[in-house]
Amino acid sequence: MNLDYITNVEEANEEIKKYNGGSLSLDGLTSAEGLVLPEKIGGWLSLNGLTSAEGLVLPTKIGDSLFLNGLTNEERAKIKR
Repeated sequence: MNLDYITNVEEANEEIKKYNGGSLSLDGLTSAEGLVLPEKIGGWLSLNGLTSAEGLVLPTKIGDSLFLNGLTNEERAKIKR
C-alpha cells in the first residue's frame, strides 16, 4: 500500500485503517509521533522520510525489510519494538 503522498500522521492513521496486507510505504511522513501502525505487516515497511524516531512503535511482525533511511543510527536506537 503506497501512502507516500501523505505528510501528516492523522491522515496516515485514517488510511492505514484500510490496510489489508502486503507492504506499506509511508515515506512522506517526517514524524511518527501519534502514528498507529498495524500489528503485522506482511511485506516490507518503508518509513524513509522520518527524521526522528520519537514516538515510533514498530509492528510486532514485519514480513520483509524495514526501511528507515532518513534516521541516523542514534535515532534508530530509540525505536520501541
